[in-house]
Amino acid sequence: MKAVKMKSIVVALLALVLAMSMAACSGNGNGKTNKETNGASGAPNTSSPTATAQDDVYPENGLPKDEAVTLKFGFFEGGMGREYIDYAMDTFKKKFPNVSFEVVYSPKIGDIINAKISANDDDDMFDLFNGTIPGGVTPLVLAGKLEPQDDLWDHVLYDGNGKTLKQLVMPGAVEASVNVVQGKLYALPVAASGSGLFFNKLLFEQKGWNQSPNTWSEFVELLAKIKADGVIPITYPGQYPNYIEHAFGPVKMFELAEINGNLEEFTKNFRNFNLPQHLSPESTEVWKRIYELGQKGYFPEGVAALSHTQSQMQMIQGQAAMVATGVYVENEMKSALPPEFVWGYMSVPMGDDPDGTRWIRSTASNGHYIWAGKPDLNKQWAKEFNVWMWNLDVQEVIAEKGGQLPVRQDFSDDETRAGKLQNAPKAMFEYMNANNTKMEGAVRDRTLTDPSVSQANKVIQEGTIGITSGNKEPLPILEEAEKLIEKAIQAQK
Repeated sequence: MKAVKMKSIVVALLALVLAMSMAACSGNGNGKTNKETNGASGAPNTSSPTATAQDDVYPENGLPKDEAVTLKFGFFEGGMGREYIDYAMDTFKKKFPNVSFEVVYSPKIGDIINAKISANDDDDMFDLFNGTIPGGVTPLVLAGKLEPQDDLWDHVLYDGNGKTLKQLVMPGAVEASVNVVQGKLYALPVAASGSGLFFNKLLFEQKGWNQSPNTWSEFVELLAKIKADGVIPITYPGQYPNYIEHAFGPVKMFELAEINGNLEEFTKNFRNFNLPQHLSPESTEVWKRIYELGQKGYFPEGVAALSHTQSQMQMIQGQAAMVATGVYVENEMKSALPPEFVWGYMSVPMGDDPDGTRWIRSTASNGHYIWAGKPDLNKQWAKEFNVWMWNLDVQEVIAEKGGQLPVRQDFSDDETRAGKLQNAPKAMFEYMNANNTKMEGAVRDRTLTDPSVSQANKVIQEGTIGITSGNKEPLPILEEAEKLIEKAIQAQK
């Protein structure tokens, strides 16, 4: 794709990737609003009687130069790899040499964090960490264990010519931030992600398969043709059944609600946990269709044993035509890609109107939590590092090496930088450019804390395998989950 064309696509479409709904508050990394800062840099008002005192702090953030700080960092090493975070830490240390990092990299960082939480030792705990925490972050928030980060939206960017994060963020990223509990942000997003069905365009061209079905009927016809050609139509990791949501899930319920003229009511109920949830007409219809696909054998046999990389490998090797996953898949599987592989993307159309809107799952996330029990100076430097992740050079490495999407709207101002996006995200952009699409993060405005919520999620995840195999009708599973959600709602009244 030519550079000019690439820029036009990225400029037009990055804004769509984060067009979703929620809200966040304001402040800045030092607890001071923009009005309390000096000059274009946004440095806090740290004026003092002597030049020596001024020399002892960094003008960019007002933090001391002569106090050494080591930040313990628990880093989830997954599909994005570690190159981007190493680059961010290296450049941060060059700018602020009194700050160092003590990092634990692990694909199982959640288990390590959980063990440290159980030990209840603030000194041994990480200062900042990312990844999925067993049991979720809500219990930690309610226990006062995590530091809120809403103030960072009004923090001046280090390379933003005096502008704040909120002023240069992609439209909708504030609302799309997934790590929000009871209206407070607990992990500033550093990247965005899009999801759907990814495939090898060359295989589709070789087989003559439809690369962009426009209606549900055309989509089902495509799956039938793929199966007739001896290939698994859709694969996903049964070890992590919620991956099915990359292609189906709540985002397709929004799509059905729009088709049914019920979008406003559905959105209000979904965001606020108003009943019905699992038994809403949109939810039951989505799961009914997944079940019907399962009855026709359109998902793999033995899917319960598949990890996310195994399911993605099925697609790469041509055993399966499409895999439900996110744009990070290219980075995650880069060592396994054959030279003749070309990325393709599609969103499942739920309606019968060829010009209807295709809703695509997307989020703004990958941020770092900050442990509230740490010294104030450590927490302040951790916040500054989170802001540093928004520097354009760091965002470029996130796009090129991490396979994710940027969170800054000025990312594509430079055509060379825009060209650093990997091919899987570009395939998604091309699809969006050719179709009527809308992004949705399926985020909630209300938090339910009763254990029944986790039990309901477990019921759905455990039932997904049976539904996609065509062995379990979804309605009894949805009814059980709905009762648990209702129990959780009653517990909070």
